[in-house]
Amino acid sequence: MGGPFSICASHPLTLECPPGFNLSMPTMDEAPLRIGELATRCGVTPDTIRFYEREKLLPRARRTASRYRVYDGSDEDRVRFIRQAQAIGLTLDAIRELVREQRLHTPGECRRVAGLLRERIDALDGKIAELRSFRRRLAESLARCETADGASCPVVVDLARPAQVRSGAR
Repeated sequence: MGGPFSICASHPLTLECPPGFNLSMPTMDEAPLRIGELATRCGVTPDTIRFYEREKLLPRARRTASRYRVYDGSDEDRVRFIRQAQAIGLTLDAIRELVREQRLHTPGECRRVAGLLRERIDALDGKIAELRSFRRRLAESLARCETADGASCPVVVDLARPAQVRSGAR
């Protein structure tokens, strides 16, 4: 058997590092983050972090002995990814899919992401068409108000009529 710090005779415990070994001490940026610190860094509330965990967008946090949630830099990256995906209008289901795809690294990953983005663009195009139609109706109502001669506003009179009468008048 080896000395007092040996695992076995063939593997003595020394302070010499084997080839490829990298010993690094955590920096302040790598220190575990509590939920409030993570939330502040990412511009969200702690409730948002908990929500992401419940929705399985963010992995369950590790816990300290005193049951505090602790996070690391990968969790911060994930929350920022989720926020950016939300900012471009993706749904939570689509984001969940992207998170899963991010882990899979399959050849079809980019095609799947393209499909999700195409779905979102199609939904936006439909919404834009609805908004244009709504804008057109508002502009027509405005023109009728601005050119009204009578004692009462024609738009208010139209709105006061039952819906069947209004739709038949067009």
